[in-house]
Amino acid sequence: MKFRKLVNIVLVVLALGIAIIIARDFVMNRAGKVIENPYAFDVSEYAKVSADEILYEEEKVLQLRVAEPKGIAFHQGTLFVIADSSLLQMNLQGQLLKETKLEASPTAIAVDDLVWLGMKNQVVCLNFDGQEVERWENYGDRSVITSLAVSPDFVFVADAGNRLVYQCKKNGELVRQIGEKDEQKAVPGFVVPSPYFDIALSEEGYLWAVNPGRHSLENFNAEGALRTSWTSSSVKTEGFSGCCNPAHMTIMRENAFVTSEKGIVRVKIYDQHGKYQGVVAAPNQFEEVAHAPDVCVDENGRVILLDFDRKQVRIFKPKERGNS
Repeated sequence: MKFRKLVNIVLVVLALGIAIIIARDFVMNRAGKVIENPYAFDVSEYAKVSADEILYEEEKVLQLRVAEPKGIAFHQGTLFVIADSSLLQMNLQGQLLKETKLEASPTAIAVDDLVWLGMKNQVVCLNFDGQEVERWENYGDRSVITSLAVSPDFVFVADAGNRLVYQCKKNGELVRQIGEKDEQKAVPGFVVPSPYFDIALSEEGYLWAVNPGRHSLENFNAEGALRTSWTSSSVKTEGFSGCCNPAHMTIMRENAFVTSEKGIVRVKIYDQHGKYQGVVAAPNQFEEVAHAPDVCVDENGRVILLDFDRKQVRIFKPKERGNS
């Protein structure tokens, strides 16, 4: 009997102790009070970039009078910006040369002697006067066109919804689908968890496609077979981290890559073999919470960013040697 009484006393004391701990925790961490997560991964250290890694400096900012910028391309001295439900043609001084109203909001753009637009699941082609030249059959309800690339003979269409690249003749005729998973041909398939899926063409006309879920860039030959690839997965500046990076990509002279990342937002340069060269724009040059900017380049080696948050076209030029 005495033993049972002792056990009951111990249980009561334990219960009171637990109640006191719970009450104390409730008072100290009551609703509305910010609670520090001891398990949170602090990436602020990786957002820092040393001055000697920054290879470019901002030369010019062009403010856009739009609600929602969507994409940018550069061709023979003219900037082509898709925003809201319009196509804007501008010079590098920011002067609006022409605005073409569209029936819907475009999702991708590429320019040669014509303007090629992705309209979610369909490709539309305009001349520089804004007149429609081509309209292809859509790729289905699942399709989300996120990028276009144009060669003299073909248009390449990146479809994030179907995780494929379509190689088409300029009349819309499908030549082949590129990037389907094929273990026999060592094609891993595109991993596209969200609508970030960019493509570009090398100086020789070979297709490069971002495989965002794998943090890699993949190169395909004229028959659509995987030719080579490179990967750089790391939270450090020289790598890609998080989901779906790089978010945007373009190719400049000597087949160097310009990449744009989300999460830790930054724009970087890699050489033709995927070796990290340096930074165009560091995280502290964007809003604290920002989207990865779209990227294109001009013939003088300048990198042009479409800043979705500030609604600006931002032009960066290479730094002069010794200028840090």
